[in-house]
Amino acid sequence: MAVMYASALPVVIPAILVGLAISSLFVKFFLQFWSLRHIPGPPLAKLTNFWLARKFWNKETFCDIAVDLDRRYGPVVAYGPNRVLFSDASAVPVIFNTKDALPKAESYETAIPVVNGKLVTTIATERSEVRISAIKKQIIGAFTTKAILDYEPHVDRNIKYLMSRLSNDQVNLDQLNIAPWIIFFAFDTICRIAFSDDQSLMERQADTGNSIEAGRQRFIYWHNWQSLPWLERLLYKNWWAVRRSAKSGSKGNSLGQLAGARLQDRLEKGGLGLHSDLLDRFLQGAERDNTITKTTVLGLVMSMIHAGADTTSVTLIMTLHFLLTNPDKMKKLRKELEDANLSSPPQWTEVHNLRYLEACVKETGRLRPILIDPIEREVPANGPGIEIAGAYIPPGNVVAVNTHALNRDPRVWGERTDEFRPERWIECDDAQLQRMERANLFFSGGRRLCIGQHIAWIEMLKFLPELLATFDIELVNPGSTLRFESGTMNRFTEELNVRLTPR
Repeated sequence: MAVMYASALPVVIPAILVGLAISSLFVKFFLQFWSLRHIPGPPLAKLTNFWLARKFWNKETFCDIAVDLDRRYGPVVAYGPNRVLFSDASAVPVIFNTKDALPKAESYETAIPVVNGKLVTTIATERSEVRISAIKKQIIGAFTTKAILDYEPHVDRNIKYLMSRLSNDQVNLDQLNIAPWIIFFAFDTICRIAFSDDQSLMERQADTGNSIEAGRQRFIYWHNWQSLPWLERLLYKNWWAVRRSAKSGSKGNSLGQLAGARLQDRLEKGGLGLHSDLLDRFLQGAERDNTITKTTVLGLVMSMIHAGADTTSVTLIMTLHFLLTNPDKMKKLRKELEDANLSSPPQWTEVHNLRYLEACVKETGRLRPILIDPIEREVPANGPGIEIAGAYIPPGNVVAVNTHALNRDPRVWGERTDEFRPERWIECDDAQLQRMERANLFFSGGRRLCIGQHIAWIEMLKFLPELLATFDIELVNPGSTLRFESGTMNRFTEELNVRLTPR
């Protein structure tokens, strides 16, 4: 009998372990489901995150998903077993609290790339508030007003170059798809601000080295997997997959190679303080804190480029489209710019107080926020939970603001919220302006507010006035609309064909 029992142990013990594992997963699932039983939402979404993943894989945009959830279930809705979405403005200062900040959710880990066998965390994907605070403390000097003004010559150089190219006889101004020109301008400009060099995308009118497409694919990957971080980790970031990446010897795209070469050149030659760019200031920060490594600096530079180029180019294109489809707004903006008697190209000191120009960009960000997918935060698992918009959210759950529904809430934005009305930012009283600014998540919010937002502002507020001063612009097809694809960030799939007439 003892022999029989002993011979069964190799089978019984694994079976018991598997049973315990399944039981623990079931208990965890039940506790998650039970903790949010008071929150309405689609029944399948409350059972599994595959509900959201399937919608993403079927190319549904989160904008459409979020607006539909708000319409069907109200301002507090579950969009996963442990995910809650809020379209009430009162949720914004709680979720994006600057004092007791909620950490970024696990979904951000799916955006961490594997480079040469290592997981390279960037400033956007770092979840530790302690770590991110330490990094920001050393690099904040790269984003002061003085630093921004030091970068201005890079912006001026590329604005002048683009206007000269568009004025070239070889460019067909009667029907020009202006979108790629703006995309290449934004990418070349942020590269120059980053490390005083670029890939000459404007000159070649091509995505040299596949740099833009590589960044695009990275955001698409994040979008497709963010709802299932555990599965992404299991499939693509297990020990074998990471080791295989190291053996492949991949050096990344040409932009990464160029940035790496500039970094190595600075490290070899020394002489900090000689360049007016982000790399110089990041290296100064690394000298003060030895935990900021060479890999950290390169990750900082690359994340600034990919996030900054997309934010700037897409917002510029959408703002231009809104102005072209609303001639009365274009007329008002031209009047403000002409009255300002700007330099060519305009200087930051001339444009940063132009209220209607700024309002046009802000209104674009309201109607078409650059970040489509939810900006998720996690309620600490070891805390007491938190109350948001009147709903108690137990510890360990994920929360996010439904910007797509909130940005059309008349209680915050006033009347006609589906219309492009820059005037709402100017004609409102102080109380409503404060409500709008608090609800504005164009550059995220709280402690993780986009650190490079002022760089985006200086590019946008200088580029638009110079373009409008150089050319009269009209749509080739006045009824045309921009079609957008599913993804983490707003990207359009059709051309923006315009007719340019030199002024």
